[in-house]
Amino acid sequence: MANNLLTISMITNEALMVLENELTFTARVDRSYDDQFAVTGAKIGNTVNVRRPGRFIGTTGPALNVEDFNETSVPVTLSTQFHVDTQFTTQDLALSLDMFSDRVLKPAIAAIANKMDFDGTTMAVDETANTVGTAGVVPSDIATFLTAQAYLDGEGAPRDGKRSCVVDPFTGASIVGSLKGLFNPQGTISGQYEKGMMGKDTIGMNWYMDQNIVSHTYGSYASATITTNTSTFTGSLTTGWAQTSTITLSAVSANVNLKAGDTFQIDGVFAVNPQNRQPYGGNVKRSFVVQADVTITSGGSGSVVVSPAIITGGQFQNVTVSSTSATAAVTPFNKTGAVSPQNLVFHKNAFTLATADLELPDGVHFAGRASDKQLGLSIRVVRQYTINNDSIPTRLDVLYGWAPLYPELACRVAA
Repeated sequence: MANNLLTISMITNEALMVLENELTFTARVDRSYDDQFAVTGAKIGNTVNVRRPGRFIGTTGPALNVEDFNETSVPVTLSTQFHVDTQFTTQDLALSLDMFSDRVLKPAIAAIANKMDFDGTTMAVDETANTVGTAGVVPSDIATFLTAQAYLDGEGAPRDGKRSCVVDPFTGASIVGSLKGLFNPQGTISGQYEKGMMGKDTIGMNWYMDQNIVSHTYGSYASATITTNTSTFTGSLTTGWAQTSTITLSAVSANVNLKAGDTFQIDGVFAVNPQNRQPYGGNVKRSFVVQADVTITSGGSGSVVVSPAIITGGQFQNVTVSSTSATAAVTPFNKTGAVSPQNLVFHKNAFTLATADLELPDGVHFAGRASDKQLGLSIRVVRQYTINNDSIPTRLDVLYGWAPLYPELACRVAA
């Protein structure tokens, strides 16, 4: 039965529910709703600080050794205000909520959800260093994804049901044959449809298909030899915590054009488990991801900002340097300029999305917002009459920002 008139509260709450249901990658990550803006409203450029748990080393023996409690945080800038602008009539408002949602809200919210998802997968690729697979070859072997999971295990990611694998449609089509005996979504999602769901709790993670998986174009420097001096790691830390380090790379035999998102490993620099601080997997080299495009001319050197930071000791140690060398070899994951979809295996805590309440304007026909701390989302709907063309436009807005929280708890699967 139709309503006499849909209220702003009904519309905003329904819009929030539709948005939640439309998300794929975004729904699988940590989400922070900052209610400090619940009264005054947030603006683009505001910053939310998301805390990371502290870490301790511990001491053997009876003697007391008090460690400082160092709790770090990741600043998340609310950098994107995205909105869809449309208009609906009083006749639209007289529809039932389900009809209104299908006709008006779902098409509008789909655009918002895809924008948020695309920004999220782009950020994830740019911040994730661990990479498996082969650029330019769609993976069809389950072993590739098991190796990605092994990286998460080595980095201390818990097996708590919060691991996800999000793949592009063609990777999904390729791998589903290897997993068809394991996928059984019908009996495991309690009758509730989840967008993009391929299989739940399959080889230790939930599988999703997402058209917003981005492709990365690797730098092209196939004939180049790259080295760095691990005895003078000026960008490394012996204690403390940082997100990035700046290191010096040398181009020995040809020009090197690194792209943001390229990854590489360094001889003798091994990844360590964050709890026991010992190399894992028989000395797996630590992978680093380039943060900004860099060109290094043949025979020269250049500074490169990488993530994670190189931390050789203390509570946040993430590498061990087995031996130092003035010409330690640097091995890129790919250096042929291949274009490669970057599928993602990750734990929920690898990335975070922060949203906040936008300001509600005065003097409009109606304005309202719906927020949910548990969902970590906020959406605003504003409607106003325009006298110059006798219309009543409506806009739906979200304000959000993405950031890496624990990017080491993720692994890219190149295709």
